[in-house]
Amino acid sequence: MRRFLIVLSALLILLPSVSMAEETVWILCDPDSYVCIRNAPKKSSMAFGGTTCGRTLTTDGAEKNGFVHVVDLAAEEETGWVSAMYIVREEPKQMRQPAIVVSNGRLAARNGVNGKVKKWLKPMDRVTILCWTSEWSLTNAGYVKSEFLDFEGE
Repeated sequence: MRRFLIVLSALLILLPSVSMAEETVWILCDPDSYVCIRNAPKKSSMAFGGTTCGRTLTTDGAEKNGFVHVVDLAAEEETGWVSAMYIVREEPKQMRQPAIVVSNGRLAARNGVNGKVKKWLKPMDRVTILCWTSEWSLTNAGYVKSEFLDFEGE
């Protein structure tokens, strides 16, 4: 039992020093706008920079309060926090393309990736895609699942 407690104590001491794996992520936001990089994981914290749609960032995997910790920034600050509502794991394509909603029922247009519902779209509603990935599309109505959009004319 004593040996078990010693091993357990050693693991607990070493565990915090184990770093999470770094991952490449991208920003999905309005091409005419930017997303703030903050010094702490909360909306009220100071923004010391911004990033645009399609920008590649590196995260160490840490998440807190709906923010993702980003590292290796080319700024005075080497790390920061970005709202998870704008993070995708695939490079977005920028375009202004009309599309039609092709869901079997109403479709949620959200205020960010997995964000709160902004409005409900109906089948055959028309939207304009601003940026998209295979999973999420940013439209003029909000963020929607890409699988429920069909480019007009296709």
